[in-house]
Amino acid sequence: MFEAEEQVENIIFQALVHPMRRSVLKIIAYRPEGISYTELVNELGLSTGKLNYHLEQLEGLIMKNEERYYVLTSLGKKALSQLKLIKEQKSPEDEKFVRIAESSQKSSLQPTLKSFLLVGIFFSFVFLVTWFYLAYLAIVEGAPIIVYILLPFLIAIGVGLLVSLILALKKTPDWIRRLERRLFGPIS
Repeated sequence: MFEAEEQVENIIFQALVHPMRRSVLKIIAYRPEGISYTELVNELGLSTGKLNYHLEQLEGLIMKNEERYYVLTSLGKKALSQLKLIKEQKSPEDEKFVRIAESSQKSSLQPTLKSFLLVGIFFSFVFLVTWFYLAYLAIVEGAPIIVYILLPFLIAIGVGLLVSLILALKKTPDWIRRLERRLFGPIS
């Protein structure tokens, strides 16, 4: 019994995690007779690919009736009642706790991308130091002309790469949010 309840909770909260799916549920609930696929596309302004993805994620919470309109299932109605409950039972201190929760919940992509950028910065720095050392050796010990021609280009590329990676690391939260919007739809 406990496992079945937990499974229902997981399904509902997984469906509610994305704002677009919450919007789909609300739109369908607003039309008890159901809503067609075309009407959903027009109402949400999504591409058919994104809408299809979200509709697949809502299977079990929505279904098509005999007229081929989308309607809520009993599980979908429970999910929607959770949304209504949250809206109806707001308290003044909720805003403070929402800010705390938002600051603690990070994008799943952000830590991974920051790690890759840090590793890239480290290796760029190592290569840059190596090229400077080779340039020093070339000046002190002498080297063929090609070395004098190549090393400034390699150093310039290394400096450019290092600066680019540092700037990317500094702007990581902004461009990750944009990437997630492109991949998963608008967050609103």
